[in-house]
Amino acid sequence: MKPLKFALLFFPLSLLFSCVSSTNDYAYNEKVTSIFLSQMKQIDETDSVFKDTLKVYLNGFPDSIFLSNKAENLINNSKTDLADIMSLKPSKAAEKFNNDVISYLKAINDYGKTAKQMLHTQNMNEKKKIHEQLMLKYKKLNTYPDRVLAVQKKYLNEVGLQAR
Repeated sequence: MKPLKFALLFFPLSLLFSCVSSTNDYAYNEKVTSIFLSQMKQIDETDSVFKDTLKVYLNGFPDSIFLSNKAENLINNSKTDLADIMSLKPSKAAEKFNNDVISYLKAINDYGKTAKQMLHTQNMNEKKKIHEQLMLKYKKLNTYPDRVLAVQKKYLNEVGLQAR
């Protein structure tokens, strides 16, 4: 009889735990997805500016400030969001998703630093070389969203949440 009482007591507790776990995973997913999407939007907007070689190579004073602010924003925003995500405690199921988003934010930060380096370079040949590196880094950044989305879907399925 004791095993039955234990099972009857354990079952509601396990349901309660699974509900709390789903709630935590839901909140975690919402927070990380919001950060990921805002960074994705920011990198796309910034890259369109840095693709404009007229602004990059023949920039005047107002353009220099504008481009420099774009690079600084990338660096600062990715650093802030990275710290925010690293302060979260993802579930075991969310670890791969968490790590992929962290990698994406680090790559954005690196892109911003490369853009800043390019803007501060006076030698035109060196500036062109760094600009080419910047465009390659953007191509690499463009591979992240599909990968992260696939990992996120797997994670959501594992914890019983629906992707929107």
